[in-house]
This record gives sequence, C-alpha cells and structure tokens, in this order.
Amino acid sequence: MSNNKPSVLILSSLLDFPTDRICHNLTNQRISFLRINRDALDDLSITVDPVKATMTCRHNQHSWHIDSSLKTVWWRQPTFLRNTPNKALLPEEQLKQSQWGAFMRGLMLFDEAAWYNHPAATYQAESKPYQLRRAAKLGFSVPTTIITNDRHAKIQELISENIAIKSIDTLLLRENSKQHFGYTTLTTWSECADEFLHLAPLTCQSIIASKIDLRVTIIGNKLWCDEINIGNNGIDGDWRLIKKEDLSFRSFSLPPTIEEKCFLLTKDLGLRYGAIDLAYSEGEFWFIEINPTGEWGWLDRPGRGISEAIAGELQCPSV
Repeated sequence: MSNNKPSVLILSSLLDFPTDRICHNLTNQRISFLRINRDALDDLSITVDPVKATMTCRHNQHSWHIDSSLKTVWWRQPTFLRNTPNKALLPEEQLKQSQWGAFMRGLMLFDEAAWYNHPAATYQAESKPYQLRRAAKLGFSVPTTIITNDRHAKIQELISENIAIKSIDTLLLRENSKQHFGYTTLTTWSECADEFLHLAPLTCQSIIASKIDLRVTIIGNKLWCDEINIGNNGIDGDWRLIKKEDLSFRSFSLPPTIEEKCFLLTKDLGLRYGAIDLAYSEGEFWFIEINPTGEWGWLDRPGRGISEAIAGELQCPSV
C-alpha cells in the first residue's frame, strides 16, 4: 500500500471544477496534496487523533497521513447549510449529514496550517450585515441599507420609494422538485410593505444607478479585478440574471486606494481568499459584498493565472 504525506489539504466537492484546476496546477508543480470531497466522504476510511493532530485516510490501496507538518488547507465550502432537503431524511441520512459536517469543521484541529479560509473566519465573513459594517468602518462607500420585517418602517424616508431588495443570506428554497434562488430585485417599498412582510426580514438598499459591476478576486497578496457588462453597457439590477453568453468580462484597473481597501477588508475579516463585489457609478466605488468561498473559475481566462496563483499560494503562503 502506498503511503503519502501531503503538504496541502483540499476540502471541496466532486463537482467543484475550479478546484480541479488548482489540483491540476499542484500536480504540475509536483506539490503533494490530498483532496477530500464532502459528498464522497464515506468512500474513505479515515482515522483522526484530535489531540496529536494526525489523520490517516485510506482508499483502495492508497494511504495518506497528515500531521503537524501540513502546510496549507483550501476550504472550498460554506459553513451554513443552505441546501434544504425537499423530503424528510431517513435517520441514517440525518446521521451521515450531521456527523460528516461536524467532522469537516473539526479539521480545524490542524491549527498550525495556513487556511484558505479558516472555517471560523468564513462563518463570520458570510454574514452580510457584518460585512457591510466592517467595510464601512474601513472607509468603503456602502449603499444605505435597512433590514426589516416591519411594513411600517420609514423606508421611503430612510432610503427611497424605489429600492433594491435582497435576502440577508444566500437564499435557496425547494418546492417539490423545483429550486428557487433569491436574486437582488429592483422594486418599490409599496410593493414590499404588505401583510406578509412580518414572516421574514429582508434587506432594503438604495439603488446604484448607471453602474459597472466589478468582481475583485484576492488570494494572499495578489489581486485581480474584472468588469461585467452587456456589450459595453452596464447592467441594471443583478447581473446573475443575465445569460452568461450575453455577458462580457474584461480586466479593470482599480485605483490604488480601492485596492488597498480590498486587501484591508480581506485581512480584517481574517481571510486569505476573498471574492469582492463592487459597483462603480459616477466616479464612486460602492462595496456590495464579499464572499469568502466565492467563484473565480469563470474569470480565469487563458493567461489570467488565478488557479496558478492559488496553487503557488498553497505551496508558499504569503505573510
């Protein structure tokens, strides 16, 4: 039986294609790594000693041993469970889901490794209200924001009759075999302030008009920025509602002061990786949100070098 001692641990899922690119680059750079997919955990035989901080994984005739010499961990998953099942789970399925989830979080015991990102930091940074607070304190321009379930809230006075609404957290609902995903919607407060609003709070924000959407990708001390357009035009509302083939992506040069704020926010949240959404309108850069496990693969065009940079960072973490 072969026995390997990886320097990089990757915690991901089977269909995480951007992480496939990282693994490809790690292989090309001859960096030893172990990838564990959360949706195939029971294919492995795993033994962990949490006091000594060791883990052995076996699969077929292969074996991997991890100890305090582990250098880095790539944590490619959220800490909130958002994928609500559309049917009652059997007891064994509930057991499997809850205990493997706890096991993955428990790998924080490898506390001498550099995490991208640490689950505790990810948990905190996934909170949209907390993000906005931290971004504002660091000097970002942030849209006027009110979170409420009160139909009598003075939204017209505090923001406007015309508002952008969004869920407080990523919203994924199931209805029988259908899935419903929540997007940012431009609407009016009058449309929202009905007798059903008390059922759940929503986020109301001022509308940023005539904007250019920007995605900032940060890994360690490296930064990429891309603008998202339809042709050469900006997008009203949520660009994710536009068909990918109708969108265009190209590099965008941020002012040094905004780059610095992006790095400061990432560090302030305890992150080593971050996907930041900004909006540029009438000479102003507005902070929208940061995703500590956000997608980057769709921006990794030939020559862009994001996956190569991530692999390099996992081999040699920046301070």
